[in-house]
Amino acid sequence: MNEQDYIERLKKENTLLQNKLDKINKGKQKKRKFRWWLLKKSSVPIFGNRLKKSISDAINEYKEYKTVSVDTVSDVSSSVIWRITRIGLFAFMVAVIPAAVLIFQTKLLMNQNKLITSQNNLVEADRRSSLVFVMGDVLTDLNEELKYKGVNSGRNISKTLEARIISLCMAMKPYRYIENGVLIDKPISPERGQLLFTLLKSDLGSESSQDILNSADFNYTNLRKVNLGRGANLKYARLDYSDLTEAQIPAANLERAELKEAQMSKINLSDANLKRARLHNANLQKAELLTADLTNANLFGADLSGADLSEATLWGTKLENANLTDAILDNVIVDRQDWMDYISDLEGASDIEDRYRVKKQGKKQFILVPKK
Repeated sequence: MNEQDYIERLKKENTLLQNKLDKINKGKQKKRKFRWWLLKKSSVPIFGNRLKKSISDAINEYKEYKTVSVDTVSDVSSSVIWRITRIGLFAFMVAVIPAAVLIFQTKLLMNQNKLITSQNNLVEADRRSSLVFVMGDVLTDLNEELKYKGVNSGRNISKTLEARIISLCMAMKPYRYIENGVLIDKPISPERGQLLFTLLKSDLGSESSQDILNSADFNYTNLRKVNLGRGANLKYARLDYSDLTEAQIPAANLERAELKEAQMSKINLSDANLKRARLHNANLQKAELLTADLTNANLFGADLSGADLSEATLWGTKLENANLTDAILDNVIVDRQDWMDYISDLEGASDIEDRYRVKKQGKKQFILVPKK
């Protein structure tokens, strides 16, 4: 290769390199232009026209006079404050709107879950209430047996029918249902209440009645405002968590009955036998317990506020954590002379001490009499 060819070759390579360099420079210029364009476009929403104009005026004034006037500085400052406020408001709106939508969606979801729960409970209620038809068949058989019983039968029924009644009671599980347009808070069984009411009104023989009450589960029974008449036999009945609010059961036999957390406000249990009954945390507000026998009954945590216990027997009655506020205790029979000390820690005890005194009546019997 001669010298002339070598020079030509170098010129071509130089031309190629120059073209590549020009392309690179053009690409950089395009990027700069794009960045500048993007900055100019984004400066308007970010800084706003007002702030952008005030800054531009300040720069131009400084270029021309080498100083910036107070008015120009004030204009820039006010524009900055105004822009920050606008951006803050915009940010606030951006933050609040999604949060509000999320809260609204959460509320809708909660309502939907509540409706689903209500629907499930209604389905369960419908299934439980279908047992009423089975109960109708059982009670028909009960009526037939009692109808053809002899005079000396004592109105006791067959063991087979007793077993059917006990099984039916076990199947009548408590549930929640709609009452007055609202789903009730706690599950309860109206069907058990209907079954128990019918059994008590059927005047069963003492043997059959006791067999059923000993074995059947009447917990969560709804006997609200029911009138069972005088002398209902509920000895050994399991009625925990049942609702007996405003029920009329005077002179009832509830000996050794289980009434844990039962709702019994304003119930009428005058002359009732509640010996050794378990009334843990029962609600007995304003209950009528006149001359009721609560010998050795367990009233731990029971609410007896406003209850009338006149002439009732509280011999050995356990009253730990009970509420005796405004309770009427005229001539109540107790088993100890220091009974006031025994109840001193109970709610309402101080008022009772102010109103009553313990009077010895027999060898080991004391009564509470009003102070004169």
